[in-house]
Amino acid sequence: MGKRQMKFAVQAALGILVMLCFSVIGAQAEELTPPEELGISAERLQRVDRVASRYVEEGRVMGMVTMITRHGKLVQTSAQPMQADTLFRIYSMTKAVTAVAALILYEEGHFHLDDPVEKILPDFKDMQVYEHGALRPAKIKMTMHHLFTHMSGLSYGYRDEMLAKLIGEADLVGSQDVDTFVERLSRLPLQHDPGEGWKYGYSSDVLGAVVAKISGQSLGEFMKSRLFEPLRMQDTFFAVPAEKLHRLASSHAWNKAENGMQLVSGLPFQSDYRVAPFDAGGFGLISTAGDYLKFLEMLRRGGEVDGKWLLSPKLIKYMAKDHLPRSITEANIGPDHDRNLGIGGGHGLGIGVYIDPIRRGVLSSKGELDWGGAAGTVYWLDPVEDVIVIGMSQLFASPWRLRDDLSVAIYQSLTVSLE
Repeated sequence: MGKRQMKFAVQAALGILVMLCFSVIGAQAEELTPPEELGISAERLQRVDRVASRYVEEGRVMGMVTMITRHGKLVQTSAQPMQADTLFRIYSMTKAVTAVAALILYEEGHFHLDDPVEKILPDFKDMQVYEHGALRPAKIKMTMHHLFTHMSGLSYGYRDEMLAKLIGEADLVGSQDVDTFVERLSRLPLQHDPGEGWKYGYSSDVLGAVVAKISGQSLGEFMKSRLFEPLRMQDTFFAVPAEKLHRLASSHAWNKAENGMQLVSGLPFQSDYRVAPFDAGGFGLISTAGDYLKFLEMLRRGGEVDGKWLLSPKLIKYMAKDHLPRSITEANIGPDHDRNLGIGGGHGLGIGVYIDPIRRGVLSSKGELDWGGAAGTVYWLDPVEDVIVIGMSQLFASPWRLRDDLSVAIYQSLTVSLE
C-alpha cells in the first residue's frame, strides 16, 4: 500500500469510527479527575491527545489508545479512532506479568533467586555457550535471578546470524506446548555465560514454564486465578474468546520501502485466536489499556488490591531496583548500544528500570519502571511523579519515537513536580 492509499485508508477509518470513539470516551468522562487537582495543566495535557491525533492523521499508526493516571486517579484517556476496550497483542509487556506470577511463588517459598533453573526444569542442565564459532560448556549454571534479569544467555539471536539461524530452525514460537518449547530451547546454545552479559530473549518464557511446573497449572490458568481475577482483568488472556474477537485490533507493519503501513493480521480472526500455540510468558498475552492499567496500579500500590496483598510492598521495591552490574549498564552507550535495554536503562526483576534520565536524553524520571511490546505498545510507572502511562497501537518495525513523544507531552503538563 502506497503513502497516498494509506492516507485515504486512515481518513476512511477516522470517518467510520470517530463517532464510536467519542461515545466511548464520553462514557468514561465521569471517571476522569480534573487534572488541576493533581498538579497537571489541563490545557498542556491536551498535547498528549495531539500526539495521538498526529500519529493517526499522518498515517504512522491506524489507531491508538492512551491512558494516564496520577496518584491512582485517571486524568486522561483517548481512543483514536479505536475504542477504549480494543484488544491488543501486547507481546513483551507480557514479561512483567509473568515476573509477578513467578514472584508470587517466590514469596510462597517455592524457590530462591540463586537456585539453578535446572533444579526445576532439568532440561537446562549442562548448557552450552556459542563463542567464536564453536560450542563450549557454560562456566556458570543458569539461575532464577538470571531469568528475571535477562542475564541467562538465552536470546532472540539479535546481532548473531548463526544463533538467529539456529533459533529459526528450532521453530520455538511454533511449539505446540510449553514442554516442547523448553525441550527445543534447551538444545540451543547460550549467547554468553549466565550472569556475564545482558541479552534480550526467551528468559521470560522459561520463567513462565517455571510457574507452570511449580503450580501444576498452565501459565494462563495460574495468571487467571492469582492475578487477573483478583485484579478484575477480564480482558487479558492468551487466547481470545470467540465473543471478543471483534474487539481485536488489526496488526500492521511499517514497510520502509513503501514508506507506509501494510496489514499483517486483520479480520476475520480465527476462533481461539492466539499469538503462540502455548502460553508464552515472554510475548503471548492479549490485553486492553484499561486492564494493563489495573496491573500497573497494583504495582503502584505496593501489591495491594481490595485490601489483599498479591505481593508485599518490600518485594515490589526490590523488584523495582536495577539488578544489573554497572559493567553492563555503563557500557551500554554509543551508536552500537543495545536498543532493547536502552541508553540509561537498567533492569529489575522482570521489568525495565530507567536509572539515568540525563544519559537517556529524554524528559523523564529516575526509577521509571517501563517496557513495551514489539507491535507498538508502551507503558511506564513513574514512582517519583506518581504517574502511570499506557500507549497502545499495533505496528511492527515502527520507526517512530512514540515512547519519547508521549514522555515529553506528559511531563511538560505537570505543574507540580515531586522530584
